[in-house]
Amino acid sequence: YFPFEFLALPGVNTKMLLAVLGLVCVVFYMLKEKNLSMPRELLYLVALAAAVSLASLISITINQTPDTAYVNYIISFSVWLSGAFAVCTMIKVLHGRISVRLVLNYLVAVCFFQCLASLLIYNNPLLADFVNSHITFGQEVLFELRGMMRLYGLGSMLDIAGLRFSLVLIGIAFYLSELKYPLSFLERIVYILMFGVITVIGNIMSRTTMVGAGIGLVFVLMVVFVKANSFISQTRLSSLFTLAGTLSLVVVSCVILYNTDTTVRKFLRFGFEGFFSLAEKGEWEVSSNERLKTMIVFPETLHTWVIGDGYFENSRYDANYLGESTELGYYMGTDIGYLRFIFYCGLIGLIMMIGLILYSTIVCIRYFEKERWLFILALLAGLTIWFKVSTDIFCFLALFLSVAALKDPMMRESEKDMCVKGTD
Repeated sequence: YFPFEFLALPGVNTKMLLAVLGLVCVVFYMLKEKNLSMPRELLYLVALAAAVSLASLISITINQTPDTAYVNYIISFSVWLSGAFAVCTMIKVLHGRISVRLVLNYLVAVCFFQCLASLLIYNNPLLADFVNSHITFGQEVLFELRGMMRLYGLGSMLDIAGLRFSLVLIGIAFYLSELKYPLSFLERIVYILMFGVITVIGNIMSRTTMVGAGIGLVFVLMVVFVKANSFISQTRLSSLFTLAGTLSLVVVSCVILYNTDTTVRKFLRFGFEGFFSLAEKGEWEVSSNERLKTMIVFPETLHTWVIGDGYFENSRYDANYLGESTELGYYMGTDIGYLRFIFYCGLIGLIMMIGLILYSTIVCIRYFEKERWLFILALLAGLTIWFKVSTDIFCFLALFLSVAALKDPMMRESEKDMCVKGTD
């Protein structure tokens, strides 16, 4: 979920290593099931991923640019899917079963670990030196993180962390809503604590985390007040009080630390800059959002709208580029995800990319009808975050596509029939 690269193995990250294991798992699984055919859904997904690569290839070929950012997307897609299959296979072997909630619990644990790791790395110089000398971050990125008072974990930093934390927070909120899966009191407390910890520390790592936290909280409140069939049941009321009480403890803890520790104060003011601005100035103002407003730049030619200019990264790295270079590190000076894709491979490439994510979401909903809102909200978060930065949620969906492939076919059909009949 947060792949990283060791300095001792340049060019090879943990995602790639898992993908190799995934290929072995796929072969074993196909031989065990005595079925060597590919599912129709997978064929469609491969076709869409290939279309993204083809659109990118056409753009850089016609525009004669060296920027291959998404030309190899079909390979990246395959690596994510194979790595996810390896992880889900190991989970199934360990537990003897596989489910959406079980995989989500692992993701929650991973995100919680990243939050703790980021605090340990920041507060322990020896650990920080060890991590920085064995894991590749990129010296420019590392310098930026330290200068901006941002935490970072093992492969989790900036918007990469923000998107993936957001998706997990949405998953926690889905189960806290108790639509189909009533939680015990202990499970509810643990989920709420994880939600609070990941939200607070995640925002210090990347303020994009607030997108998932906001969507998740709104969804829980909507379920409690809207989905209760015009009345609030005792269970839902208890859930609401538990949520409010536990989150209040998290807030109180943050307030105490804010007033007693200068470092924590700096971190919290950075992570929740918008809230502090609203309280002190009466208006919501976040520095990154203000900078984003200056990045709204639309293509000026039909050629660019259709197939793009062939640049995703900064054009100044192209020795043959004769136009003006940008100082912010992105072509045309914009980091807005939708615009970067349009400038790179046009509306054709953008539509193919959105189509891949949308179809992946549809497949997950088809196989996991009871968790449909989890995937709908994840799609909403992904499309929302694209207004800020270019990144996709396939790394998240690939895990659940693997869950669908690993579940017993008879069980899968039984669950679908139960959903059709309206039973849980």
